[in-house]
Amino acid sequence: MSPRRPHRLERLDVYPQVPAVLQGLRDSGVRLGIIPDVGQENEEDVRRALEEGRIYDSFEPNLLVYGQKNSPEVFGRAAQQAGHSATPERCVYVGEDRDERSYALEAGFRVAPHPRLAREVLNGSRLRYIRVTVPAEYRGSAGWREAIGGLPVVPIHVTGEDGTTVYAIATSGAASQLDDLGFEVLRLGGEDLPLATAAYLLRDDRQTRTGFLAPEGGSGSFFGADEESRWVLASSEGGLYVALPAGRSVERYHFEGALHGHNLKLMPGMGLLEPSGLNQGASLLPSPPVEPALSREEVEAFWREITPESVAADVDRYSGKRPTEDVGGTVIKSRHVQHEHNALAVAALALDLEEIGGDDFLVSLHRFTEVTTKGSYALDNVEAELPGSELEEIVLITAHLDSTAAFTDFEGREYDPDEDPAPGADDDGSGIAAVLAAARAIKRLSALKRPKRTIRFVLFNAEEEGLVGSGEYARDQRALAVPIVAVYQMDMMGYNVEAPRTYEIHAGADSQHVQDRSLVLAERIGRLSEQVSPNLPIPQIYLNEGLAQADKDPAYNRSDHHNFHLVRYAACAATEDFFAGPHPDSPQSEGNPNYHKTSDTFVDSGYAADIARAVAAAAWATANL
Repeated sequence: MSPRRPHRLERLDVYPQVPAVLQGLRDSGVRLGIIPDVGQENEEDVRRALEEGRIYDSFEPNLLVYGQKNSPEVFGRAAQQAGHSATPERCVYVGEDRDERSYALEAGFRVAPHPRLAREVLNGSRLRYIRVTVPAEYRGSAGWREAIGGLPVVPIHVTGEDGTTVYAIATSGAASQLDDLGFEVLRLGGEDLPLATAAYLLRDDRQTRTGFLAPEGGSGSFFGADEESRWVLASSEGGLYVALPAGRSVERYHFEGALHGHNLKLMPGMGLLEPSGLNQGASLLPSPPVEPALSREEVEAFWREITPESVAADVDRYSGKRPTEDVGGTVIKSRHVQHEHNALAVAALALDLEEIGGDDFLVSLHRFTEVTTKGSYALDNVEAELPGSELEEIVLITAHLDSTAAFTDFEGREYDPDEDPAPGADDDGSGIAAVLAAARAIKRLSALKRPKRTIRFVLFNAEEEGLVGSGEYARDQRALAVPIVAVYQMDMMGYNVEAPRTYEIHAGADSQHVQDRSLVLAERIGRLSEQVSPNLPIPQIYLNEGLAQADKDPAYNRSDHHNFHLVRYAACAATEDFFAGPHPDSPQSEGNPNYHKTSDTFVDSGYAADIARAVAAAAWATANL
């Protein structure tokens, strides 16, 4: 792949369970087709990818209906080709995009948001959102995950101790079966609500700060009207669960005073039900009595490549201070997903990584779609992989690439993400620059010795829309059983004005097993910073200490590392000193006053380089243990 030429469909990653699902539908007499949105591809490319994925023969050739799914028209053609022009209700469209499902509904189709629910929808079952909780006395028992997974239930979010509270989409019949099994089941919203909506967790941080009985929350201003009130599924200590219909972007729901990571998209994935005691990363679980020290050559490589100057240069290129020559000398005005420059930033990042890695890096785009205020957008994560020399396991170094300026006061008008600048120098230009700098350092080191484990450098899109890009990526990796043993995320690590130069590492997870493995990664950053970034103090490490919200890591489910925790991968996030704590005697936090504003143009490049150097060293050491 090279952004110098049109994107090419390289492959379809077929989840292991998909062939069995397709065969089961065929065995029950269901005729199968696909509605591919070809885009820059052609029909031959799509057929090749389906054949290589060994699923082409599951579909009837005359039911491959090519066309954009941005209106009911293509669904009408699909019904016609299936012989159901007069009876489109005998057709079911399965797709995760709520806008596409809404167009299919307009065309008379039935719809399902996940393949596991397709047969039940065909048989007339109704879908709804539910919350399932394992009774406290049975949370340590075996078999409850299998019981849920054996029913037409698709989890979209897990929370609570070891994931024992499950938000899901299910048939009404499955909800009753869960009642009979002794689960605590709460029906959320009405039947059929999941058909053309997507669920989000929204956090009203001002209400949380002002406390109980203080009427300072923003729910009433957003969801007080009759129609909007029907979108609210539940309120909880962690936030407000809502189901936003087609055409409604989460961008509209910036609660006043919201902190970092104030919304989370809840995405379906059976991997959410996997137990936390998986053997993923078992070799990294115990912290060695003495961490291996870096050699002189390794320390020099990190100092040579991760410098204040290199960080500042990349922050400037991606936050609009100077042109990005790789994409025609354009000044990137905004990386918001609706702004045309988001795609330019993706192309420039892919080119940067190709130039850094040469023949050693495999650079690719990971495509997904997300609904914005202007409809569904095709978006890309950017990935560069340096293959390891001995082990199949993988280490990730990550940041998010998009930006927003939704908290800016535009003097009486709303923020226009299509036009208004969103430089995002700190959020997360600092992370972008850190990933690129880490790639340069590790490329230099790989010339001396190839790392034992594969290292991937990944830039996630649509983080500001609810951690969407990382959610899509992490869910895919778990479904494909990819052996990721460590994720090092960097998000907002460049704002420091007042002494001391404190910084944070967030490793809090609901699963103690996942948290323990994530803590190993966090502590490794602190130990190796003594060698590569001696100006940094010991990091402030945050963990989940209990079940109450007040006992949780304040960045719990607020940055891209959380999506990896959800599917049981070890992960941590390095940031500037954004949150108070973690102890009563900790130094005063220094939140960036330019957060989500057009004024986010300042980064202390020396401070950011110090953190980036420590994270990159920890990732390199992890890849070579």
